[in-house]
Amino acid sequence: MQRQHKDVQQLRTFTESLIQSISSGLILVNTKEQITHFNRAAEKILGYSRKEVVGKPFTIFSLKEKKQTMPTPFKNHDEMDSRREGVILRKDKVEIPIGFNITDHLDSRGERIGKIVSFRDMTNILKLQEEILRMDRLVSLGELSSGIAHEIRNPLAGIKTTAQALGEEMRQDDPKREYLNRITKEIDRLNELLKTFFSFAKPQKLSLVVCNIRDIVNEIIPLLIKNIANRGINFTEEYARNLPKVRVDFNQMHQVFLNLFLNAIQAMPNGGELKIKAEAIALAPLIDPGKDYVRISISDTGKGIPAHGINKIFDPFFTTRSKGIGLGLSITYQIVKKHGGNIRVESKVDKGTTFIITLPK
Repeated sequence: MQRQHKDVQQLRTFTESLIQSISSGLILVNTKEQITHFNRAAEKILGYSRKEVVGKPFTIFSLKEKKQTMPTPFKNHDEMDSRREGVILRKDKVEIPIGFNITDHLDSRGERIGKIVSFRDMTNILKLQEEILRMDRLVSLGELSSGIAHEIRNPLAGIKTTAQALGEEMRQDDPKREYLNRITKEIDRLNELLKTFFSFAKPQKLSLVVCNIRDIVNEIIPLLIKNIANRGINFTEEYARNLPKVRVDFNQMHQVFLNLFLNAIQAMPNGGELKIKAEAIALAPLIDPGKDYVRISISDTGKGIPAHGINKIFDPFFTTRSKGIGLGLSITYQIVKKHGGNIRVESKVDKGTTFIITLPK
């Protein structure tokens, strides 16, 4: 009997160890939908400790299946073991996407004593899917833009040549010369626009050099200082002590920072705060072992970006400005990605926006 009791105890210990060691969140509930077990992965994903939730109703997590609400997810048991997607509420009241399934919890006699809910946090997976889709869109639209730009450039060159030829035949005091000047000026403006299309469609190859972030910023500020002063914007810089250098294409990274600074300035027509901050960081070992990064944040206190626009901000031709064409941030995104870096945005309406760039050393 003592031997049997010891074997049961060992089996129970092994089972508990197995439950705690798996990477999926695991929640057990009884027939009254009260939580009876909560493993470490569930604690990590949802932010609750085991003591906080055991005995509580499962409804505290507000689990909702994708495309339909699940007020109580333990009904309609016919397809419980199929993988589903939904959102669940963390302790901090933030909803996160999860993949989950719900199965019957059976005792040794095969009788149902509750339910087993297993789930995984899909936040990073969905972000990766979004990145892949965005890159696919960039490639497709890049090819389309290149074709359109080539088709437009040729007739523009013909129109400009004709306008210049007509100008040579006119007297200098001919009042119609002004019309030709306007035509030539608008053609030049369209050609500048085409250059932007070509930058998006066929990004230049990287010519990498080792440089300081501060050196790039110092090249940009003289170009913007008058605009900053005229709008009453307070510009500040914060660089960590012993900030490592980065290996980048100086000219292309110059374009990245210039785009972001211009966006920030345009978002603050009545003044505000513009700040750049740079610091060294180390990513989690499993993400990129042994590699250090520099994180650069460019923040403004402008009008911010509406919530519906955050996920589209780097998409080609998406813009919140009436006169914008929506390629600046797409080009910025491409350049940062080519450097092996990452760029993301945080924004609140009427509070401001921060672009965060992470670059490898």
